[in-house]
Amino acid sequence: MSSAAQRWSRATLAGLALCGALLAAVPAQAHLMAAQKGTLNVVGDAAFLVLSVPVSALQGVDDDGDGALSVAELRAHTDSVRSQVQAGVKLHDSAGALPLQLVMLDVAPPENAPRAAARHLTVMGRFQLRAPAAHPGLAQPAATVAAVQSLPLSMTFTLFGTAAGERQQDLTITRQSDTQWLRLMPDHPTHALLPSAGAVLAEYVRTGATHVLSGPDHLLFLLVVLAAGWGWKHLLGALTCFTAGHALTLLACMWGGWSAPAAVVEPAIAATIVGLAAFDQWTRRCARPLHTGVRLSLVFACALIHGLGLAGALAELTRWAPGSEQLTWALVGFNLGIEAAQVGVAALAGLLVLGLGAALKGWMQPLAAQRVGTMASAAAMMAGSFWFIERVALSI
Repeated sequence: MSSAAQRWSRATLAGLALCGALLAAVPAQAHLMAAQKGTLNVVGDAAFLVLSVPVSALQGVDDDGDGALSVAELRAHTDSVRSQVQAGVKLHDSAGALPLQLVMLDVAPPENAPRAAARHLTVMGRFQLRAPAAHPGLAQPAATVAAVQSLPLSMTFTLFGTAAGERQQDLTITRQSDTQWLRLMPDHPTHALLPSAGAVLAEYVRTGATHVLSGPDHLLFLLVVLAAGWGWKHLLGALTCFTAGHALTLLACMWGGWSAPAAVVEPAIAATIVGLAAFDQWTRRCARPLHTGVRLSLVFACALIHGLGLAGALAELTRWAPGSEQLTWALVGFNLGIEAAQVGVAALAGLLVLGLGAALKGWMQPLAAQRVGTMASAAAMMAGSFWFIERVALSI
């Protein structure tokens, strides 16, 4: 097939995709997209968007103040709604924002009341992708469809509603055989679309490190893991067991489809803090210390539970097709970020302990040091118990 014929075929497919979206925009098909869901299909040199927007995210369109949008209100404020949608949904390439074109709007009333006012709005439109020649600093190949589709894209979404269930937007991205699922939230409104392997790796290294450093329960458990001793053999063994445990569960969840509800996982993570700290307390009171392997086995078992929490956090942001190259790099990057954060925390804690030990060498007696360890374990047990009770209460 000639290049001209290929371009004509792709343009035809793009036109058919748009026509299908437009034909779906009739009252009988109001539920084209579920609430807070959307799709972006890259076909040829265009991207076709269909998504559901909460009415509470729009300003000055709810005339009767009922929190919903009627057909009459939509007709009266079509221009305002369109401009708000175009400002709140943006596709970016390396040269800047791409305008949302051919915007079509329709209310999405409940299925059991098709004539009622709707709390969600169905939005359809397209983005025209720019040819490489429009991107300063890039090489200037022929403006082929393949070259257009190879350019990096990102999506920004800011039309979040006021209700608790309207503070997120799920989006499924497709381009030929590539598929990506992502979740946009007020604190994370912009996300790269179908990024390269290097970009996926860098993004998930940051994500993994941020998740550990911003999670007080993971940090506290890590400190409890390290609290039994600061010799290099103990540190290496503890970190290895902790890494192996959560990495194994993370792989099982992302590759094998394992999952557990957050209502179970989050209290269980708090319970691991209480359990390990209590085990350390008991060990200190034993006349004969237990073998190190027993504690390391307990650390490994607790790390399996923490891996479920890490997998849930990873799945909340984006998902890739099983077996895809992007999923492999996402898992590698996420684990690297977690390990970098853990090693950093362990190094800082170790330096702090060594510094205090040197400063208090003449004052800190073995009995006093044991009491300090006992007090630290008791504090960890109290914090873990508080989180456990709080999370169980929230899940009821």
